[in-house]
Amino acid sequence: FLLYSYVFIGNILDLCISHTFSNPDLLIKSCQIHMFVILLILLIADYYDLKFGIIPNKLSLILLVYGLLFNLILSISLDNPIIFIFSIALTALITVISFFLWLIGFWGGGDFKLFIGFSLSLSFLDLNLVNLNMAILNQLIIYPKVISILLNGILMALAFILISMIYESIRNGNLKLSILDFSSAFKQLTAKTVPIESLSEGMVLKKYYFKNRIAYERINGERNKTDSNINLNASKEDDIYCFSSLNSMGLTKEDIKLINVLYRMDLIENPMFKIRIEIPFMPFITLGYIGFLIFGDFIAIISTFIKLLF
Repeated sequence: FLLYSYVFIGNILDLCISHTFSNPDLLIKSCQIHMFVILLILLIADYYDLKFGIIPNKLSLILLVYGLLFNLILSISLDNPIIFIFSIALTALITVISFFLWLIGFWGGGDFKLFIGFSLSLSFLDLNLVNLNMAILNQLIIYPKVISILLNGILMALAFILISMIYESIRNGNLKLSILDFSSAFKQLTAKTVPIESLSEGMVLKKYYFKNRIAYERINGERNKTDSNINLNASKEDDIYCFSSLNSMGLTKEDIKLINVLYRMDLIENPMFKIRIEIPFMPFITLGYIGFLIFGDFIAIISTFIKLLF
C-alpha cells in the first residue's frame, strides 16, 4: 500500500501540473500511471482472492474513491464537467449489470463491489479523451470498455478450463473431447460435497434430493412465515423432492438449523450436501485487463479474424 500511496500522490500531482501548464504529454502520462495504479490494485485483489477466497471491502472502497477523485480532477483539469457526469452515469449502468450477474451467481459479492470501482476508474476511456497509443483505441467497441475487459476475462477463464481438460485427457490417454466433457469439467470446478456438520453461513447449496413430503412442507412452511429468514426453496421433480439455496446469499443460520432438525428427525437421510464453489474470478479479470491494454477487445479480434478467413 506504500507503493500504491506513492503512485497515487504522483498521479494527482501530474494531473495538477498538466492542468497548470496545459501540457498534453503530462496528461497522457498521468492517465498511463492511473492505469498502472488500477493494475496494482487488481493484483492485490488477486492475492486475497486466491489465498483467502475473499476480496476485502476496504480494497473495493479504495478503488471506488480513487476512481471518483481521478474523474473529478480530470474533469477540472480539462475544464469539462461532462467527464465527471459521464463517469457517474456509466458506473450506475455497470452497477446494475454487475448486480444482475451477482444475483444469478456469476460471481461473488467481492467481485461485484470491486468491479464497480474498476468501471468508475476506467470510464474516461469511453470518452476517448487522450491518445494513449494503445491498440484499444484503434478498435471499434460498441459497448463500454470495462465490459470488454470482463468479456476478455470470461474468454480467458474458458480457455483455462479447456486447457485443463486437454491436459487431463492427455494424462489419461483419452484425447476425445465433447461439450459434455466441458460441462462435466466445469461442474467439478464449481461444486464440492461437504458433510452436514460442515455447513456454514454463506454457502450456496445445490439441489439436495429427498423423498419425504413432510420435509418438503416443513421447508416451504418455514419460508412463508412473515418473520422468516429461511433462504431455502423446496420443489417437487416428478416423484421426488429437492431443496436448494434460494439465491446467492447462501445459507443462513436458520437454514442450517432447519436442515439439522430435518436430519435428526430422519426426514432427510443423506448427510452429504453439494455446495457451489466460487471460482476465483478476479485473476481472470486482471488477465483480461492486461490483454485489453496490449491487444484490445478479444471478441473484436476474433470476429476480425473470422471475417478474414471467410
